[in-house]
Amino acid sequence: GGVGLTAAHVAQVADRVAGALAALGVRPGDRVATLVENSAEAALAWWGTVRGGAIAVPVNTAYKGEYLRHQLADSGSRVLIVAADLAGRAARVVDRVPDLDHVIVVGEAEPMPGVSVHRWDDVLRGDDDASRPTVRPSDLATFVYTGGTTGPSKGCMLSHAYHEALARQIGICWGRTAEDVVWTPLPLFHFNALTTAVLGALVFGGRSAIYRKFSVSDFWPGVNRT
Repeated sequence: GGVGLTAAHVAQVADRVAGALAALGVRPGDRVATLVENSAEAALAWWGTVRGGAIAVPVNTAYKGEYLRHQLADSGSRVLIVAADLAGRAARVVDRVPDLDHVIVVGEAEPMPGVSVHRWDDVLRGDDDASRPTVRPSDLATFVYTGGTTGPSKGCMLSHAYHEALARQIGICWGRTAEDVVWTPLPLFHFNALTTAVLGALVFGGRSAIYRKFSVSDFWPGVNRT
């Protein structure tokens, strides 16, 4: 989305987010949901969650009402990170999500019933020196929910090892090298973008260009820019 992020910056901010989540009572294995369009904040929220040993639950940003409530409740999410322009959807369901204690808003934050509301900017001011829990390859990292075409969406429980293995497998099939730039408009609540764009650049080197959404008119100009 036009914001440049180095691996070092991502690691530092991820540690701050992990520390802030720990301060809110999030422990390894707890679930942290996100409702954020493709952006630096979406990627950093995912990294901060898994960096602290918690499990990321990226939610489809088209969801609202019962679809949104179902995924938050089914995953047992304790924290929701939500963009300000989507916060109204969250406010209408959070009091019906039993395990949800905290909502972090990217942008201007308003009170919500039954939960503590925090600002993303305050999260980024957290401590990045706190000790992190040991995370094993077999530990769960992300719940990615199915599309829900045959009933309520089901969460796919994906380990850290699975993330790395799939990122490596796809990169080997592509012949990916550190000279490559991978461009994607695919949403970060789908596993393809997480493994190819977010993780692939670390596994193979090189860069990833993550766009907010697909545009026919901006496709080739976007590819050329990156």
